Order: sequence, then structure tokens, then C-alpha cells
Amino acid sequence: MLKRRFNIHPGWIVVIGVAVILFGTAGSRFSFGVFLKPLTDDFGWSRGSLSGALAIAGLSTGLLRPFAGWFADRFDPVRVALAGVALGGVALLGLSRVQSLWQLYALFMIMGIGFTLASPATLTKLVSARFTRRRGLALSLAGSGSAVGETALVPLSAVILVLSGWRSAYMVLAAILILVIVPLAFMLLRARPGIEEGEAPAEVSKTKTTSACAWAPDDGMSLREAVKTPIFWALTAGFFT
Repeated sequence: MLKRRFNIHPGWIVVIGVAVILFGTAGSRFSFGVFLKPLTDDFGWSRGSLSGALAIAGLSTGLLRPFAGWFADRFDPVRVALAGVALGGVALLGLSRVQSLWQLYALFMIMGIGFTLASPATLTKLVSARFTRRRGLALSLAGSGSAVGETALVPLSAVILVLSGWRSAYMVLAAILILVIVPLAFMLLRARPGIEEGEAPAEVSKTKTTSACAWAPDDGMSLREAVKTPIFWALTAGFFT
């Protein structure tokens, strides 16, 4: 519909769809600080106990990222990402009914799994498959959805919490993910595959590669080939620093 009405290339529609998903997942994930005090007041749990839930979600994300990438390669990344958003929404809905600390931990683990499936480990594949010359711009625009989501949904959660309580705030976040983000992203990400108009499918020939990167980016490489390159380990180490 957007392509017909505004003559937008399908690749940019996918960028918008990815940004929409990151808007919902990042905004929901980083709203935890808003709920910390009311949960402490209502249940008498220590801040350390509550922070443990966030640690569990982070651990789930870290351990499952490689599997999320594997799922994106083996299955349809659109379905993987949307399933992750839906799973995160279900976890948020469960958090609105939580009664004990173990339930909080379990639901944060489920939320971590869901948001991992809808993380850049999966979504980057959707954008990269449609851009060559302007891939960096497309990825940065898609990633901006995270910052916008944090800016919008965290204050919204705080306002709802003040007006109607933390349970209602969690329900609203769940409704945004399940009833708004999932359907909207589904419509946007259905854009047909293919690289951006005017771009050659492989601008870098294997015969013209540099010594720093002796492979053609658009041809790709296997994991076994990637682990033999210094840049793979340099980028991996960067995420731990």
C-alpha cells in the first residue's frame, strides 16, 4: 500500500517495519526502572531481588542470541521476529498479574527469550538482504526505533502507573506489543524481497578485495569461514567491552 501510494521502494518499507518492532521491544524492556519502586512497595521485595529478574532477562538474551541468528537463517526471519514480539507481549501481560517473586523471574526469562527473537540478531538480516550501497543508512534508520521507543514508552509507562497503577501499565505495554506492533510490523514486513533499486547485487568482486577483508560482502561466508577472520573476533570482543 505504501509503495503504491507514495512510490516507496519495498526495502525502505522493511526498514520502517524493523524500526516499529525495535520501538516496541526496546521501550518495553527499558521501562523496568519505572516499576521498581511500586513493586518494592507492594510486595516488600528488595531492590536486589528485583534486579535479579532483569539480570535473568539479560542472561537469557546473551545466551540465546546465537540461536536467534540460527533461527533467522533457517526459518523466515519475519515470523521469528513477530513470534518474539508476541511472546514478549504475553510475558508483559503475565507481569500485570504477578503475585510472587518466582513468577516475576519466570516471566522476565520468557520476555528475554521473546525480545531476543525480535532483536537485531534477527532483524538485521531483513534489512541487509535489501540494501547494498546504502546498507549503513538503512540499518541506522531501522535501529533508531529503539531510541524512539525508549523515549516514548518509558514516560508513557510512568504516566499510566501514576494514574492507574503498575498492573495497568504492564497491561498497556502488552496491548501495544500484541495489538499494535505485531499487526503493523506484519503488514510492513510483507514487502517483496529484492535489493534497493539502482544497486548492483554485488558491487565488490572477489578479485578486487582488500587484504583486510578478503571476501565479497554480498556473497557472504559460513560461520566456519568467519571465525578464521580477525575482524570477526575484533567485533565480538567489542560487545564485551
